[in-house]
Amino acid sequence: MTEVIASWALLLAGTAVCAWLFILLAYSRTLLRLLREPVFRHPVLLIESDDWGAGPLVQAQALHDISGVLVRHHDSTGRAPVLNLAVVLAVPDTAAIRAQGGHHRIALDHALFEPVLQALREGVGRGVFALQLHGLEHYWPATLQSSADPAVQAWRRQPGIPETEQLPSPLQSRWVDTAVLPSLPHPRDDIVAAVADEVAAWQRVFSERPRSVVPPTFVWTRAVEAAWFEQGIEFLVTPGVRYTSRTASGGTAGEEDRFINGQRSAGMVCVVRTDYFEPLRGRDARHALAILARDTAQGRPCVLENHRNNFCGSAEGHQRSLLELDTLLRESLARFPGLRFLSTVELGRVLRARDPVWLVLPFVERWPCLWARLRHTGRLWKLMRFSGLAGVVSLLARSASHGLAR
Repeated sequence: MTEVIASWALLLAGTAVCAWLFILLAYSRTLLRLLREPVFRHPVLLIESDDWGAGPLVQAQALHDISGVLVRHHDSTGRAPVLNLAVVLAVPDTAAIRAQGGHHRIALDHALFEPVLQALREGVGRGVFALQLHGLEHYWPATLQSSADPAVQAWRRQPGIPETEQLPSPLQSRWVDTAVLPSLPHPRDDIVAAVADEVAAWQRVFSERPRSVVPPTFVWTRAVEAAWFEQGIEFLVTPGVRYTSRTASGGTAGEEDRFINGQRSAGMVCVVRTDYFEPLRGRDARHALAILARDTAQGRPCVLENHRNNFCGSAEGHQRSLLELDTLLRESLARFPGLRFLSTVELGRVLRARDPVWLVLPFVERWPCLWARLRHTGRLWKLMRFSGLAGVVSLLARSASHGLAR
């Protein structure tokens, strides 16, 4: 009888080990990403806001108001929070298009946009704004010009300054041809020329070359990455994945590569956005604080995505977004006294250098954060719990924690 029980025990143990090995093999890429991604010593908060620059002049007052909120807060090192602004450098010159046809643009350094440009520069000077390249334009000009949609042609010819948010979402993707759907890739020579143009325009406007880039609508290709790197861009902001096309219905597709913070792609260091701070879409301070708590437990920097339309719509929406921003910063500092504020470029430099002042390097000290990451892996975590593998990992994590506490 004892031998039978022992045989069954060995069979069950062998089955469990085989199941564990299967899970580890099937999810090896996910596990390697968790292990390789840096673990931060301190809570870190970044807010990245897209679509600023050339566009409606109401941005100028919005930027002044945002700056006024940011300067009221400071982390434990005395650093004010930084709003990382992804800047668009031009919009259509609608008057010239109406008069002459074709495509014409008005750049951010045109006298028309002086109030917006001045507000950007003042925020940078106060240490609360950091600027990132979003694109020469938030679209591919030839795609708009060839569009058969009467609404798009009306948008190109409207009086005043057009808002790119009013374009259909596929047409806001700059780095694929969405004249027809599914989208087509741009010729490489066109990409190289367009990237050179936007970097030259940035240097003309800001008297320096851009260091970080945020792809519009997060649809871009490896060819675009190579062109950015060749132009000296060091840091690439991602949603954690590269989308390379638009579907027949206009959605993002062509998913390539899963990115982690600090990963290199085409020579650039990747920064990954973790969630959203969009008060007008219900992702308010309360939502962002929950994400900050999750990311802090996992040893990740909390990098929140935001857009200018939260601050540049109605007066009520503007005031609500300012209030939510103030609440987020105040509550973040209260709940996480060791919180640090960084710009995207500063975060990228920490990741590139693997700075031990910021990062936990010894493997055993990283275990608690790696364990927290495992608990948020969805299907992998469910399989680990069902198979008993989670219990084994839990014992290892607790042992590591107890060892550190001694």
